[in-house]
Amino acid sequence: MNMQKLSLRRQKIYQLKAKREELEQLAQARDNMVAGSLVERRFRPNGPAAYYLSIPTKRNSWHRYIRKDELEHFRIRAEAWRKFVHAMARWVLVNKAIEKELRSLGRERCEKIAIRRGRGK
Repeated sequence: MNMQKLSLRRQKIYQLKAKREELEQLAQARDNMVAGSLVERRFRPNGPAAYYLSIPTKRNSWHRYIRKDELEHFRIRAEAWRKFVHAMARWVLVNKAIEKELRSLGRERCEKIAIRRGRGK
């Protein structure tokens, strides 16, 4: 294997590992969260907004009305949950990319073995 090619692969793996560590730190943040998203609804055109916390369950979503005095509290916690979920999704993709790079690195480091085809005696 070409040493320059090997070095480039290792650099890519180090970059992916740094990205994975950054995502892990984001996922391990100390922010309080609510496992749901904040939904704004208007029941009349140009009417006042009503806010609901949409919490997914196994069968469907559960909605809880959010009063104005609770709005900022739940907005911050729902945003923390959104960041956590997105960080975990990106973490999975980065992990797959690291695995793919390591497997190809391993394949390229293997010796090529000649296989005789045909009838061998």
